[in-house]
Amino acid sequence: MNITEILQFADRLVFSHTGKHLDHVQEAVVKGVWEGQTYAEIGEECHRSEARVRDVGYKLWKNLSESLGEDINKSNFCPTLERLKLTSSPIFIENNHQNNNHQSNNHNVNFCSSYQSPDNAAKSQIDNQSLSSSYHNLKQSPKITKFYGRTTELSTLYQWLENPNTRLISVLGITGIGKSSLVKHFINTHTLPIDVIIWKNLKLSPSLDSILTQILTELYPDNQISNTQGLLNQALELFTQKSCLIILDNLQDIFMPQQLAGHYQPEYQNYQTFFQMITEIEHQSCIMLISQEKCQEMISLEPELYPSHCLELFGLG
Repeated sequence: MNITEILQFADRLVFSHTGKHLDHVQEAVVKGVWEGQTYAEIGEECHRSEARVRDVGYKLWKNLSESLGEDINKSNFCPTLERLKLTSSPIFIENNHQNNNHQSNNHNVNFCSSYQSPDNAAKSQIDNQSLSSSYHNLKQSPKITKFYGRTTELSTLYQWLENPNTRLISVLGITGIGKSSLVKHFINTHTLPIDVIIWKNLKLSPSLDSILTQILTELYPDNQISNTQGLLNQALELFTQKSCLIILDNLQDIFMPQQLAGHYQPEYQNYQTFFQMITEIEHQSCIMLISQEKCQEMISLEPELYPSHCLELFGLG
């Protein structure tokens, strides 16, 4: 059982009881308690006072207790989760509350005896072009062995992605500064209200048609798509139906070398149409670009009309 599974479990329980996902401080409490930290140590990491963290923890344990129907506190949180054996008995939580009237005696936690990995479960439950509740494919993302600092940057990414109107995010920096590691660590340690997360590395497959075909085929195996416009239309339909986070790593590989930053090579001009569509058309998804250079769309967009953000990484100091 890893920290990502623990955070997802706690988030679902809290959401089933309150209708709200874990915030940054609540996530820090869950992660810190699971790792054996004191409230003071948790507060130092998330830049909150010990009293503030203790108050958040008290309310969090109360919500978890009411969701599970048994007393949960800082001392027994870890043993209780071990006893539930989540890895062999996944928890499915249904939120039956209506009109925000949350009753403490409504326990919507159900256990099942069989288990499928998230990827296989998502694929097997696709029926009549409908997606499962969540689907993650991070096979093309880097493996993280060590990660230090970047607390402010992680908090910034969370704030941006928490806003459903955020359409386009760029994470910029020189080679080796830790752009991909930051994004991967963020995904590993934060529970997001997002249905689909897919990571694509443009060093492996730079063609937009190829990337969109791979994404749509993973989620809709029976689809037959033959042209760029059809791919764009179906991608937009996906982004409208489901909240998706699509991460495009090494974007600079499709730019023209030794030219002004952010200009596409001729064979990759369709990315410009794609990014404009993402920013200008109504949907509920976000594209995150990891690059050494900022694309022109990020420069020319009117921020008040089309929300987009750019995070530039510098040295740790």
